[in-house]
Amino acid sequence: MESQDIVSELLTTPFSRRTFNEKVDIVRKGRPTPHLQILTQAGKGYVRHFQASNWERYPWLTGSVQRKKLYYWDCLLFSSSDSSVWSNTGFDNLSCLTKAAQKHQNSAAHLRAVVLSKTFGDVRIDLQLNEQRRRETEMHNERVRKNREILKRLIDCVIFLGKQELPFRGHDEGRVSANLGNYLELLSFLAEYDKDLHYHLSTSKVFTGTSGTIQNDLINVVAEVIGKSIKDEIKDAAFTAVMVDETTDISNTTQLSLVLRYVTEDGIKERFVKFEDVTKSKRAHDIAELVMKCLEDFECVGKVVAQCYDGAAVMASGLNGVQAKVKEKIPQALFIHCYAHTLNLVMSQGVAKIRECKIFFSHPTGLAAFFSKSPKRTQLLDEICQKRLPRVAPTRWNLASRLVCTVFEKKDALKDVFNYIVEHHEDFDHDAIHSADGYLSHLENFDFNFFLVTFKDIFGHADVLFDILQSKSFDMHFCLAKVEEFCTFIEQQREHFDQIYDTTVTETGEPTARRTHTDARAHYKALHGHILDSILNQVQDRFKDHEKH
Repeated sequence: MESQDIVSELLTTPFSRRTFNEKVDIVRKGRPTPHLQILTQAGKGYVRHFQASNWERYPWLTGSVQRKKLYYWDCLLFSSSDSSVWSNTGFDNLSCLTKAAQKHQNSAAHLRAVVLSKTFGDVRIDLQLNEQRRRETEMHNERVRKNREILKRLIDCVIFLGKQELPFRGHDEGRVSANLGNYLELLSFLAEYDKDLHYHLSTSKVFTGTSGTIQNDLINVVAEVIGKSIKDEIKDAAFTAVMVDETTDISNTTQLSLVLRYVTEDGIKERFVKFEDVTKSKRAHDIAELVMKCLEDFECVGKVVAQCYDGAAVMASGLNGVQAKVKEKIPQALFIHCYAHTLNLVMSQGVAKIRECKIFFSHPTGLAAFFSKSPKRTQLLDEICQKRLPRVAPTRWNLASRLVCTVFEKKDALKDVFNYIVEHHEDFDHDAIHSADGYLSHLENFDFNFFLVTFKDIFGHADVLFDILQSKSFDMHFCLAKVEEFCTFIEQQREHFDQIYDTTVTETGEPTARRTHTDARAHYKALHGHILDSILNQVQDRFKDHEKH
């Protein structure tokens, strides 16, 4: 320590600014007594030298080789005065050493410094508490530790249920309920093997962590932490893509799910970030605003290079709706087609504005709903048709295709089912009888059968194209070639009108006379052409910009 000239170091970095461990080490080693022959004072005809015997004569004296000055060790460490010679500037007048040393030894500042030096380390000032205070501190710290452990268990339960996509709350969370919900039941299960958690749940009267409010708070906190982690990942990513889908929960609330996709050093990351309620408004402007707000929240607007959408709420707003409004604010955000979803939208919008088509598609959908409402009707369908009708969803026209093809294939068997219900009316309720009689009329109606044959042929080819677009084994050029083939097929269907019309007349007879004086065949030919034109125009419009992507 002497070789380092601790006295000079203490003058540079005072004792009071050092750590407790450093202070203990300095006090333990004691005052340095360096060789100070270099400390001299010239007189009249002589030179006075500092004598080593002064170390024993003055037990608090110390010195600095570098500064060539004398100091009082205890004062150097514990003096509160910055102007003292013995603790700050140093003493070098050897002729007056005895007088000055004796005077300082009797000063109050020196005596106070000596007391502090002698008692230093016995008890830390910040810990000089009475025994009761010490015990209270220990008890408080132990409670804090246990509370943190309990909170950790609550958070772990929230993370587990979220990871498993399980609901939190139960329908009845009363004490006598057989099922309190996943969150409370999971805590109860853990408490059987965790005595600390069991004690907390059994005795805590202020905070148990089981209320619905606390559950929501914990979920929000976990979501904030995850969101911050995602934001940190995005900061290191060069580019980001946003994907938006629509989902409807059990309460019939329409929500948008927003997903961000980006690349980090660990590879491709695809992160779900939030749900947004769009029940009140599904306009393109409002949906685009939600997308932009999400991008702003995650501070990645400038990094977005692609956008992709799916779902009825988004797709129904039109290609030039949401994506175009987002692109106005982010010009580099290319709209990336999911071509299979685009085909669904094409088929949907291609006929949605034709009144007769909309009426036609309501009948097969109603057929599926009719049988799904009653196990008794479903059993009768299984016995006679030996095949069930698939249920459809909006904008999912590959499912509508399956339904139309099934009705076409099992049309005669369905007639038998409805005839059976009407004939055995005593075994069925009024709703079943009324609906069966109505559907029987539709199955024998010219319009229904004309559209059934028309769309059966179209859907047969659309299904093949849909499967190709869904497959990952085909490249984009092959898929687009198949789209061209589909367009050619639609164009060729114009030549098959007479065959479709004559087949329908053979099965159901001539169509019902119309109020207008238009020839029936000419009317249905125009309608048939309108359907083909609508689908063809939609296909060409939706896929015309594929080369940009």
